[in-house]
Amino acid sequence: MKRIFLTLAFLSLSLAALAQEVKQTFTRNVVLEQFTTGQCQYCPAGNDRIASAVDGMSNLIWIKYHAGFGTDALTNETATAYLAYFGGSTYAPALMFDRTRFNTSNPGPVMGVGQVSEIRLYMSQAKSVPTTCKVYRPDVSYNPATRHLSGSVSGRFGDEGYGPDTRMCVYVVEDSFFMYQVDAYNPNGNIYHMSAVRASVTDIWGDPLEVEEEGRTFSYTVDYTLPEDCQYSHCRLVAVVYNYDASDINNRAVLNGSESDYLSNLLGVGEVSEGSRLRLFPNPADGRVFVQCDGAMGRVWVLNALGQAVLQQQGGSDTLALDLDGLAAGIYMVRVETPSGVATRQLVVR
Repeated sequence: MKRIFLTLAFLSLSLAALAQEVKQTFTRNVVLEQFTTGQCQYCPAGNDRIASAVDGMSNLIWIKYHAGFGTDALTNETATAYLAYFGGSTYAPALMFDRTRFNTSNPGPVMGVGQVSEIRLYMSQAKSVPTTCKVYRPDVSYNPATRHLSGSVSGRFGDEGYGPDTRMCVYVVEDSFFMYQVDAYNPNGNIYHMSAVRASVTDIWGDPLEVEEEGRTFSYTVDYTLPEDCQYSHCRLVAVVYNYDASDINNRAVLNGSESDYLSNLLGVGEVSEGSRLRLFPNPADGRVFVQCDGAMGRVWVLNALGQAVLQQQGGSDTLALDLDGLAAGIYMVRVETPSGVATRQLVVR
């Protein structure tokens, strides 16, 4: 009997030691960063392949920098600076997953937009990388009168997976930006560009992250005025925590990320949003969705991830039923002409 007790005691100690060695991990939100411009004639086709590859995938944050092949109206300092991730000559369409070099034939983490099967492979590899970092959804409010954003982005580490070079990047990302696009296969001219990084709330390379040792928690204060040329109802925030190595672009892996809702849904008490006048139900939808606003609607569009109209219908009343049959499952934007201007809402089709 004594031997049994000793064995059980030894087993308990072994399990306790093993538990201490096992790191606490969290679900990873893969950050897919695409390089594209309005001058890139093969970018629409590349965007289509990415959209097909990630269709139905969860825990994905997809944003775009307008750089790599010339410039356009959405090119900014952040996009230009991030050309450093190519590690040499630049091109588009291109992309990187979590700023990690999965394709070792490239000098940096950026790679060309390959076939759908290749994109899925790299996406799966990125998802399989464990992370000890969790980034909560940005807790911010927006005042349309002053265009001021205030609040915070917080998170925690399950283990000591951070260091002095751990940084937080926060971006303003805008959907439905109407602009010209060259297309080698389908010359349609202007389209609605989606998920474009318009500005950096933090420093371009991020701000240092201070982690409380006791609870391994962190918080970044957001105090920012939205640029005048950004339409707030189309904008959201994307937060990325990553390792910054000034001398090595292949040592800047993303630890995790998160994104907010549209700023029109993040208003303070007593403020009124144009977005609040537009309602979709049910959402997510399957087969049919009802669009409702506070007055008679004009034209109604459903836009895909490329910003292309996949469905268009004329309104006339304050409620409209849209038939979604034929639309693949995924995330779309519903754009509506209302008595107060154009309003936009995100729609999830199942």
